[in-house]
Amino acid sequence: MKDIKCTVIQDLLPLYVDEVVSDDTKSLVNEHLLTCENCRNEYEQMKGTLYVPIENKDTLFSQLKKRWNRKKWLLIFGSVLTTTLIGFALFSFIFYYAKPIPYTAELFELEETADGTLVLNYFGESHAGTYTTHPLEVEIDGEVKKISLIYYVKTIAHSPTSNFLREDKRIGPDRLELVDSETVDAVYYGDFDLDKVTKEKEQTWEELLQQMTLIWER
Repeated sequence: MKDIKCTVIQDLLPLYVDEVVSDDTKSLVNEHLLTCENCRNEYEQMKGTLYVPIENKDTLFSQLKKRWNRKKWLLIFGSVLTTTLIGFALFSFIFYYAKPIPYTAELFELEETADGTLVLNYFGESHAGTYTTHPLEVEIDGEVKKISLIYYVKTIAHSPTSNFLREDKRIGPDRLELVDSETVDAVYYGDFDLDKVTKEKEQTWEELLQQMTLIWER
C-alpha cells in the first residue's frame, strides 16, 4: 500500500469524495489517507469545496416563469401603447377631422347692413370654423367682378342641427362679417382650394364657381 503514488490517490480523490468508487478502491484510499498527510489535506480541501455551490441553475419552472413575466410586461406595454394611439387617433378624428357644412336656406342667411357690409348668419347649433377670402377679381361671363368665397366646416364634436328641427325659431344666429364686403359683387358658398386655381392650374375659376352656390349678388 505504501508503494502507491500520491498522484494516483489524488486522481481518485474526486471519485472518492463523490462516493462513486468501488469498495476496494475506497479501502485503498482510506489506508493511504491514514498515512499521507499531503493527500489527507488535499482530501479535506476537496471535501470542503463539495458543499459550496459552483453554479446556481434555475429550474425549468423558474425559467418559464421569467419568460412569461417578460412576455406579460411586453403585452401590457403593447396594449397600453395601442390603446393610447387609438385614443389619440379617435380624439383627432372627432375634434380635428373637418368636413364642409353644405349650404341650406335653413342654416344660412346673408344680409346687407345699412353701410353696405355683408353679414352671413349661421343658424346651426355649432361649427368648427370658417374659411373665407378677401374680395377676388374674377372674370365671369366676360365681365370682371369682385367675389367673396366662404364655407363653414364641422367635426363630429361640432355637428350642426338645422333650424327646422329646433324650437328656438332662429334665435341667436352666429354672425360673420365678410371682409371688405362693401366692394363685393357676389358671394359664393362652398368648399374651395385657391391653390388649384391660382398656382397649380388644376382648375379654372369657371369650374370652381360651378361647384359652389351663389348665395348673394349685387
